[in-house]
Amino acid sequence: MNVNNARENLIRALFSTEKRRSSKHACGFTLIELLIVLAIVAVLLTVASPNFDSIISGSKVDETRLGLATSLALARTEAIKRGETIRICAGTPGDCSATDWSAGWEVLRPDDEVLQVVQHDGADADVIGCRPSVAYTSNGALESGPCTFTISRNSSSKALAINATGRVRMN
Repeated sequence: MNVNNARENLIRALFSTEKRRSSKHACGFTLIELLIVLAIVAVLLTVASPNFDSIISGSKVDETRLGLATSLALARTEAIKRGETIRICAGTPGDCSATDWSAGWEVLRPDDEVLQVVQHDGADADVIGCRPSVAYTSNGALESGPCTFTISRNSSSKALAINATGRVRMN
């Protein structure tokens, strides 16, 4: 009987679908496995970090360029709608003599009524304009000819051009 019992126990052990519980085979990760994963993640973050900087710079340039294009479109639309000259001035509100477009700009009526103010802290992007102010006439054309703005941050740079008829084109 011992042989038959041994054979049955062996067959039962080999083909059993029950999970064995053993203290030798604990579930989880070892400390070495966790350290290796952390080292791999650290290397990947180090490699990817410069790419994130260029993505952020490009995004800031696009955001500033779109904001300027929107203000230019507003000025052109208001000039046509109101039948008067509308101008956009560089700088902070109330200071239309500034030349720094990076600080922001404002859209003004001929009586200096402010239609829109856009302020930047200068950290978003550098904006270089063709002149301190841009004016749209009542027919939507530029008062003093074509103009090109350059918006840049770090190594990312894009242009925004206005043709003589006043249409804005993002290059």
